[in-house]
Amino acid sequence: MFGWGPGLALPSTSSEPEKERKPPADPTPLDFPVYDLPNPVGESECSLHALFGLLASIKHPQDISLERFKPLNLAVEEDVDVKQMLPEDEVRSLPPLPWEDQPEIRPDGETPPRSLMSNGLPYPTKERFETLRNELMFDNDDTFREVARLPPREGRPRVRVTQSRKFWTGLERIAQYWDTSLDNYFDRPASPTPTPPSGGDPESNDDQMQTDDVATSESNKTESSSSAMDIDGPEAHPGSAGVDGDNAIPRPTVRMYTGRRIGSGMEMPDDVRDEAIRAFVEMAAWPFGCQVCVPTLPPRLTVQSLLFPVRQSFQAARSPRDRQVARNGILEGPVLIAQCRPETSFRAMGDEKGTGMGEVCDLFREVGGMLLAAQERAREGAVEIRPGEGKWWTTKPRFGGTPNDGILEDLVKGHGMGMHGMSLPETMLEESKPEPPVSVSEVESARKRHKFEHPFVTSLSRRPSAMRKLSSGEKWKILQPGPSLWDKRMRYQQIGRAPGSAYDDIYMVSSINHHISILHLRVHKRYLEILTFGESNFPADNADADHPWHVLKLQRSRWYDILDPNERVEGLKCIWTLFHYQLRTI
Repeated sequence: MFGWGPGLALPSTSSEPEKERKPPADPTPLDFPVYDLPNPVGESECSLHALFGLLASIKHPQDISLERFKPLNLAVEEDVDVKQMLPEDEVRSLPPLPWEDQPEIRPDGETPPRSLMSNGLPYPTKERFETLRNELMFDNDDTFREVARLPPREGRPRVRVTQSRKFWTGLERIAQYWDTSLDNYFDRPASPTPTPPSGGDPESNDDQMQTDDVATSESNKTESSSSAMDIDGPEAHPGSAGVDGDNAIPRPTVRMYTGRRIGSGMEMPDDVRDEAIRAFVEMAAWPFGCQVCVPTLPPRLTVQSLLFPVRQSFQAARSPRDRQVARNGILEGPVLIAQCRPETSFRAMGDEKGTGMGEVCDLFREVGGMLLAAQERAREGAVEIRPGEGKWWTTKPRFGGTPNDGILEDLVKGHGMGMHGMSLPETMLEESKPEPPVSVSEVESARKRHKFEHPFVTSLSRRPSAMRKLSSGEKWKILQPGPSLWDKRMRYQQIGRAPGSAYDDIYMVSSINHHISILHLRVHKRYLEILTFGESNFPADNADADHPWHVLKLQRSRWYDILDPNERVEGLKCIWTLFHYQLRTI
């Protein structure tokens, strides 16, 4: 009922791992997809046009197979450094990255002016990156206690988190399911002490309690006596607590746990990973004048007339230079996208690596999201054509233009004339009848009643007709195209694309488990047009020798563990490099 969000920074269990509690589920073993795809075919054998029919024929999960995605003609290259994903001819003119050698100071003592980005702002300073890197290198336990508003441990200094607090809050929630570094299982006696078995004589129980009390008092008296008296104590008081261990009631033990985890990795909610990765990308996006936003419309890849659902967790876009436009929430791009997935197992029992169906699905989830980003970037300068716009079924009235008052009245007329009509309830008939015109006096009285009955709602009093909803018959007679597929707050631009190039470079941050990877997809304009519209007039000879237009080339970096300080800094460098390249001045 009450949503206690992560922004409240309430102390969590993982911030105090020394507390004993019942053990959580067994940790989820780490698993990553492995790809074993066939080699790309030649242009004469390319069947990209057949992709529409293959995707449209998918009816059940069992229908998904590698054969249905062969027309994409995909080539995958793994463990690629992020710098190798950038075109060589475009990287030469880039200013140095913050962790690279900086330009020397001039003889007059002045530093050279900073290079400008495509949005007119200078590149972020080295100090901005150093601040983020230093905060990401903090110890996990110290920072988790800081974001949870807990005092530091004895002998440990307090860390100051200023630029990455949102990320650390999300990472602390991820550690509740994935961090096994402090897992400790042990057995201890159950509490409280079990009572004697019931069913005995109450008087004998009372006598036993009195005997125990006497034995306790006698044992207290003999504490100051010699050791010989201590030895004789049990013989003189056979009913005392010093009974033989074989006759004592055994106390059961329970399994207990100390550590960070409250569950297994597969039990982690999807939004936990999404929020942490989104905050991680935001740290690198803000210094470059970019923002991270969630798609407002369901992501759907256009394959001719088929809208194929894909996954996009969020995307990074550039803020406009006009402040008034930026205040309205308008963005430019997208610059890059991200996709977070909850899958933790990618193959069935007994399947070899590279042959699992989960691996095939996971790969084409990533490819589908990146192809959608390529379609969105290709909309630069284009005008949207809504589904059905200009077609006869969105312009011609029903039944070829004959006058009618709706489908309900046609059904009633057919029933009254002895035809194959049907009788409808009076509620539906009243709904289909148009309302009589309202006079001016009735409108004025309605306004007075409305103001009196609803004093806090004054805007609707000026429009009494706004309270009336459209009937089913009125909705049926409306002729208009389908809903828009474009995001109204996005100005689609191919930011970072080399001028005159027939290829567009798409970058994505992919995340599974508690790891991230950088993906690069290079797609030709002719390939994208055939995929979207089924045909293309773009020349096929305008392509690189090492990358034909009909081949979809995908590069992937290694997986970076964000729970490890060194690897999450490497991941930050990768994302920083992408923004550094995409926002360059062209």
